[in-house]
This record gives sequence, structure tokens and C-alpha cells, in this order.
Amino acid sequence: MYIDNIISINEIKVRVENIERKRITGDISFDDNHFKLIFTYKDDIYADENIAGLILTMPVINFTYFARKLILNYPVSSCDVDIIKKFMKINAMEVFINKIINRRYDFIKEEYIPGEEDINEYNASGITELVAPVKHYDGKYPDPDEKNTIVMSSGGKESLLGYGILNEINRNGKNFSYFFEESGSHWLTAKTAYDYYIKNFENVTKTWSNIDRFYHEMMKHIKILKIDKINIRADDYPLQVFIFPVYIFSIIPYLIKNSIGHVIMGDELDDPRNMGDFKGIKYYHGIFDQTYDFNEMMTQYFKDKLINSKVYSIVYPITGYVEEKILRNRYHDLYLNQRSCHSCHEKDKNIYPCGKCSKCMGILLFVEANGNNPSEILYSDSDRLMLKKRVLKSKLRLDPDEIYFTEMKLGYMPGDYSQYNHVDGIHILPHENEPFSEMPENFRYSVHRIFKEYTNGIYKLDCDQWIKI
Repeated sequence: MYIDNIISINEIKVRVENIERKRITGDISFDDNHFKLIFTYKDDIYADENIAGLILTMPVINFTYFARKLILNYPVSSCDVDIIKKFMKINAMEVFINKIINRRYDFIKEEYIPGEEDINEYNASGITELVAPVKHYDGKYPDPDEKNTIVMSSGGKESLLGYGILNEINRNGKNFSYFFEESGSHWLTAKTAYDYYIKNFENVTKTWSNIDRFYHEMMKHIKILKIDKINIRADDYPLQVFIFPVYIFSIIPYLIKNSIGHVIMGDELDDPRNMGDFKGIKYYHGIFDQTYDFNEMMTQYFKDKLINSKVYSIVYPITGYVEEKILRNRYHDLYLNQRSCHSCHEKDKNIYPCGKCSKCMGILLFVEANGNNPSEILYSDSDRLMLKKRVLKSKLRLDPDEIYFTEMKLGYMPGDYSQYNHVDGIHILPHENEPFSEMPENFRYSVHRIFKEYTNGIYKLDCDQWIKI
């Protein structure tokens, strides 16, 4: 079978090495190899061996599709086992479909690209066995404070907007901002916002980890990869699709310590019409950890774990175009610190976006289509002049209607952009009966009030069309 042919590692073992006031270290062994995985916190934390082990396990799930066994050498509870098994299966399907079949770059050796007869549920699900011999029994943590929030912050428009909104509407609680610093150049994307937050806000925290080096080391042992290609500059990882679980599990010590009731993600609208199956196999188009299903799964897990924090997004019913509009016009100080780019670079003590990657082109489209000047967020005149040429020959990672709406509005392509006016609206998703039902009532109406000022109405799907209601 195909899946047996691509297995590269017999066993991956996760072991907690040390838990300090501000640091967790663990040994990740894969066959005869070892890697010391590190998470260093800005503030003192609480973590027992169970929580530390879970934090160390999340980066590993990115590679379990290629291993026969994942062995957890630390105590785990039944809900831990359940969610890790779900994560491994979902990750396997995402890797199989998004990274191996629908690959965007030339990372995979030709002999490991599956044929039509190999595209089935068995190969997509993987065969990895989870071994967890040591039992843990979750104790009851104090109930979190419903007024305390933590925003998963990255320097992108979604997290900046979410943080701006919460600082406006949640003045009776504490609004934490959490940044995750990976080793390598990824930190440049978030550094501008982090430095600004540290100077201007309270309750800003950060974790550093060497997971970037861990990913690079693991990829050298996955036989389907072209090793000479994994270092190329690209706006996509060769294999990794399980990114946000690493971040969200790393904040568990903060949730417990600071009695945080709400974890705010930055999931903007993904048009459900573009999220279909692949040859009958359900998958998430590489963004499982940015979906309602993931947030619901994490909320239920925290409930089962007796932590009881809720996980959700407050920007999920609006598009990037609307986010950019609100951020620029309502929270201009935060907008100026936006760096949504895969390849930021430092020059004269400032961090600049590259202007060329798919993220930059999406931001430039949104800013220009809103009638604003992207030089405010350090895009060059050359980036503006080259935008039309670049977007027309690129495959942007945006919903088609967002592309049509913005490109038609800017005159890049013929057509009447008003037929895609829902891009400028608020959306009720198929699993909802009313707007904003995904977020708790204590924030729902305040967020609705803000969004209403910048949008053209509420839309709901009817016969596969967004209809204004």
C-alpha cells in the first residue's frame, strides 16, 4: 500500500526533560536521533508533567503521518488521548491532500506522488499508532474569569483587529496578548507589533521556541522530500499544516495562571462554498486550525480537561477586505504596526514587508481597494506599481469572490464588482441561525455594532448564493 511505502520513521517518542519557572524542555527521539525541544516563557508559568508533555507533543504531530508509532512517555488523560488521535488523523489527511497531491511547490519526489488508485481514505488517514502507557487524571482548575481574554497575536490584520476591538469593548476585564517567537526569521513578521504592544499595553507576553529548527531537522528524515528544496524561499511549508495547535497548547499555563476565560483566534471568513471534499475525502484545505471545527474541538477539550476556557474568533464572519477597512479607520495606531508577510526584512531599524509574496499581495489588494495608501505600512511605490502584474499571474490564497471583488474594483479585470458585494458584508455561516452566534453573548452585540458601521449588510447562503437579508 502507498502509506507503507512512505513511512520514514519507526517510532517518535516524546519525553519531558525539565520544567522550570519559565522554561519547558523535552527530548524528541525518532529512531536513533534526538532533538532537544525548548519552550521559554517571558513570565513565570504553571505546568506539570502532563501539560508540559502536551506542549512538546503538538509540533511532533506535523510528522506523525510518516511514523508507525507515536509514543508518549509522560502521563496523559483520556481526553488527551482522544484529541491527539483526532489531530493525528486530521493532520494525515491534510498532509496527504494539501502537501502531497495538491502541492504548491516542488518539494515531493516524483516517485512518491500517489496515483489515482492510491487516493483513498485508508492512505489519507495514515497508520500511526498512539502509545500512551502512563495514565493521568485531570484535577479541577478554578473556573476562569469570563472578563479575561487572550488574543493569539502575530502582527497580522486579524489579531491586530481582534486586540483593538477587545481593548475597546472589554474594559472591565484583562486583555492579554500572546506572541509566539519561533527561531528563525518568522519572528520579524510579529516583532513590530510586539515591540509596540510592550511599550503601550499591559499584559503582553511571549514564548520563544526552537520549533523552526525542530521542523527542519525532522524534514531531513522524511524520505519523500527533496532535501535540496526544503530551504527554498516559499510562502508555504513543505509538510507542516499543524501550526496553531502548537501556539494554543503553549498558552495553557497562562490560561490557568491568569484565569483566562476566552482565547481569541484570528480566523477570518473562509467561504464555505470553496471547502468541499476531495474525491470523497473530507479535508480542510490546509487550514483546519483556522476553522470553526478546530475552535469547537478545543473548547470541548478545555471543558473535558476542566480548564473551561472558550476558543473562538471574533472576525470569522467578515473578509480580509473588511478587516483591513476597520483596522485602518478605527484602530489606526495598530494598523501602522501590521506586517502580514512571509519574508519580512530589516533595514534602518525598521521591518519591511517584501511586497511580493501571496500574503503581501492580498494585503495590497485590500488596502488599495479600500482607497488607502499602503505606504503607511511600509510598502514601496514599486510594490504598488507592480501589484497588477503580480496578482494577475499569481495564484493568490484568497477566496475567489474576494479576488474578483477587489480586482474588479481596482480595474484589474473587467466586470461589475457589485455582484460580489457580500465581500463587503457580514456573513451568517451554514451552521448558524443568526449572526455572531459563534461568540459568547457578553461580546456578541458589541462586535456586531462595530462591524455594522463598516459593512453593507448581512448575508446568508441561499441555493449556493450569498443573499442579503
